[in-house]
Amino acid sequence: MSGRFLIMVLDGVGAGALPDAEAYGDVGANTLGNVARLVPLQVPVLQGLGLGNILPLDGVPPVSQPLALPGVLAELSAGKDTTAGHWEHMGVVTTTPFPTYPQGFPPEVIDRFEAATGRKALGNKAASGTEIIAELGDEHLATGSPIVYTSADSVFQIAAHTDVIPLEELYRLCEVARGVMSGRHAVGRVIARPFTGVSGAFTRTTDRKDFSLEPTGVTYLDLLVEAEVPVIGIGKIYQIYAGRGVTEQIKGASNADNLRRVTEVLDRNTGGLIFTNLVDFDMAWGHRNDVEGFAAGLEEVDRALPGILSRLGPDDRLLITADHGVDPTTVSTDHSREYVPLLYYPRPPGWPDRAYVGTMADTGATAYRHLTGNVPHLGGMPLEEGRPAGGWREYPTVLHSGPTSACGGIIADAAAFIRARLGSPPETAVILGSGLDAMVEALEDVEEIPYGDIPGWVTGTVPGHTARLSVGLLAGVRVAVLRGRVHGYEGHDAGQVQLAVRTVACWGCRRVVVTNASGGIDPALRPGEVAVVERVLDFQTLTPIGVTPEPLAGTDAAAAALLASAPGTRPRRNVTYAALPGPHYETAAEVAVLRGLGVEAVGMSTAGEVRAARELGLGVAVLTVVTNVAGMEGATGEAVHAEVVAASNAAAREMTVVVETLTAGPWLEVPR
Repeated sequence: MSGRFLIMVLDGVGAGALPDAEAYGDVGANTLGNVARLVPLQVPVLQGLGLGNILPLDGVPPVSQPLALPGVLAELSAGKDTTAGHWEHMGVVTTTPFPTYPQGFPPEVIDRFEAATGRKALGNKAASGTEIIAELGDEHLATGSPIVYTSADSVFQIAAHTDVIPLEELYRLCEVARGVMSGRHAVGRVIARPFTGVSGAFTRTTDRKDFSLEPTGVTYLDLLVEAEVPVIGIGKIYQIYAGRGVTEQIKGASNADNLRRVTEVLDRNTGGLIFTNLVDFDMAWGHRNDVEGFAAGLEEVDRALPGILSRLGPDDRLLITADHGVDPTTVSTDHSREYVPLLYYPRPPGWPDRAYVGTMADTGATAYRHLTGNVPHLGGMPLEEGRPAGGWREYPTVLHSGPTSACGGIIADAAAFIRARLGSPPETAVILGSGLDAMVEALEDVEEIPYGDIPGWVTGTVPGHTARLSVGLLAGVRVAVLRGRVHGYEGHDAGQVQLAVRTVACWGCRRVVVTNASGGIDPALRPGEVAVVERVLDFQTLTPIGVTPEPLAGTDAAAAALLASAPGTRPRRNVTYAALPGPHYETAAEVAVLRGLGVEAVGMSTAGEVRAARELGLGVAVLTVVTNVAGMEGATGEAVHAEVVAASNAAAREMTVVVETLTAGPWLEVPR
């Protein structure tokens, strides 16, 4: 058995009408697309996985390097039912649709039910569950008769007040109904709908229970159990498959419950299939045409994904999909005949930059192959084989390229990757200069990513730059620490130098603290001293000979004031810093010119990062640790750089205290 396999079915989250949608009255159905059109979606993690690469989604553009394999899966089964969709994901295609009863159940059904239970049924019509309880709840209390109703789905539902018909008796009535609903009346599910409360304020409880048909054929779940692979069903999975092929049942009544239980199961670190259904998209929002609730549900899943992704090991897989559509923007409250989305993480290497178009059974085939190594034979195609039944589909729009916007192209890719791995952003990001990596020792609960793993980021070549993005607690405050930078003199252009700042801004950080090591031009600056950079002279951009560049604003006034008033260790000086191209250390002649311009410290970084932060409206603080006397005779590369790194290491503790003051205090001047 190889790793774990997590399947998350977003119940009802369709991805555009299937070719045969007209036969079902669903022309134009597009659950995801229509929800995004009406409600701005904030789903950066799903976007990074490739949700916007599946179909056009307002506000969720495609990314150039999706972390997951994006695509759609077509349903081959007749109908558009929850049961049929789930069965097909596990290899069973339903050729005859389950019966539905838009006009209520015929006498032969109701008469048999009443005779078998000894109770008269109220209702017997298609209705919303909450509405029929409000309509018939009082009569139910007075008569003790169960409320029987259906919906556009293939269901026989029984609602009862727990004070009138206790829970176990309600379940018994459903078992009787399951026996009645057989043959040509074999609905997909009989559902118990208990409720409590008083007249005018009835409330359904979380003790719903589904009594499903057993799958009509062998499923991939059956084969996994036969191969002694654990199958954990979270939420209503156990009920959908009538308990078959599930070795452990974990109950959950809502999306939030099931997402929480997924992380709990992942924390056990046991192998096998973990299978959950997020029912609220269908039950709470889709059938009630609640577009805002539907959008909020997608954002809830997005917020939960970083915690799920962080628990996955290299041999684990995640597959996000759905069982049908239930477009809440249409007049109908019925399910809709749609493709279902596919996000398969991690994306198999070498796959084309296009979306996969397969069939639902690919889900079970992929899980079975991954967990057993055996060739699947119930239908479907393992995704790793790269042979989708429907071929490959072009991504919906032209992608941006290069770090040219606040949050587009490679910047969006990198930010989405970071969010998926490290979760929501802290308010402050800190960039560490040469030799200051020891500051990371002050962090607690550290999570980190090598620069080389982040899309578009590169690892520098200068000693003293560890090239890792770390997130942890600094004096109890969550902070992102960029352990080193790249420089123009290493051969990187301005876009690459600025990419880290632009990425953390796209991720959501609102302030940046830029640190560096510098040579002291003002004799009053002691080696090892930390100073606040008030202005930056950028000699790294093209400036005509003899023309002094316009100073860049360095540290925000509010940040400088915070440091000036801080107790204990604090910078004693505000300085003007000059950024030279490098890679050679400055000569005595250059130092003389800089001194004449009012420069007090000089280095080879920082200007591009500050420029990007200012363009993006971030709060900015710039700190320099003076490591050597600038322009000393015999100042050559390796020897001086070793001195710089040693001096920075010695000053790391003092710099840490200063940064702690900034990360804990309020000084953001520019609202975003």
